Amino acid sequence: MDAITRIKQLGMPRRNNELWTFFPVNKIPNVLGADGDCRVADVCSCDEDFANEEDFAALLPIACNARELVKTIDDGENEMAMLKCNNDFGRTVLNIGKNAKASIEILDNKVMHEICAERFDINVAEGAELEIFFANPANDLPLTFRHFDIKQAANSTVHFANVLQDSDIGRISARVELNGEGANFDYRSLNILKGNASKHQRLTILHNAPSTVSTQFVRNILDENAYASYDGQVVVGNNCSQVNSSQLVNTILLSDGPSVSVKPVLKIYHDDVECTHGNTVGELDKDQMFYLTSRGIPADKAREMLTKAFAKELFLELPEGPAKKRLMQAL
Repeated sequence: MDAITRIKQLGMPRRNNELWTFFPVNKIPNVLGADGDCRVADVCSCDEDFANEEDFAALLPIACNARELVKTIDDGENEMAMLKCNNDFGRTVLNIGKNAKASIEILDNKVMHEICAERFDINVAEGAELEIFFANPANDLPLTFRHFDIKQAANSTVHFANVLQDSDIGRISARVELNGEGANFDYRSLNILKGNASKHQRLTILHNAPSTVSTQFVRNILDENAYASYDGQVVVGNNCSQVNSSQLVNTILLSDGPSVSVKPVLKIYHDDVECTHGNTVGELDKDQMFYLTSRGIPADKAREMLTKAFAKELFLELPEGPAKKRLMQAL
């Protein structure tokens, strides 16, 4: 089944679809005509089967005949790369070879558009290490989607990190399959939002093998009328013992206007696991503010110090390398 046919089956995203619970779906341009015909493309050039794909954002680049970029890093190689989509719709296939190490930075396409959608299919072989990250400057692009489909083999590690500070509407979605024993997926995201910015993240992590690890660590710094949402689902399969999964979302509200929505979901089909989730929302710590101002630090400077510390702590545990350096520079 091609992507266009699957989009026709699913229809446009609706709020009652759990994948789009918090997203302003009324802002998505309708790609389906009144008769159900798909306006994005007449013919889908791919020959892949998307019968099981549930996410509209994952299908859209394929249905729009996005030019496909394939990047392969051979076994044992060590490589750095930057990726940038030059069109409104893009698709990238990354193949990370056995025991290879790769650092990939994703850059924004800053050309004004009604909607931009990118899809990344990432295959990480046994023992490979990948860091994928982005920390682009704020821009005024109206609607952006980024979808990641990640498959990890045994003893592979993926560090996925980003700083989001765009001023309009965006969504990051990811489906991660930990298919080999010892696979480790680490996700860290920081939203620094103000104005009417609206940022949404939707992750599904499938622990399909024993002794796998996943971490979801997200922090939000929200001001004015900004809105952020995080929807994270962890699924631990049968016979998958010794799984360790954690999810933590911390939010600081700098004024009365912003808001945040968080929905953790755990589906566990084995009893020998350790899975946790947590969520906090509040203002800057008043005791810390008092401590700093009582020592002569102006209130504005004290707020800046505390918010920077809150942001930087998120990335401290990343391994030393291009991702950590770039993210810290962005802060």
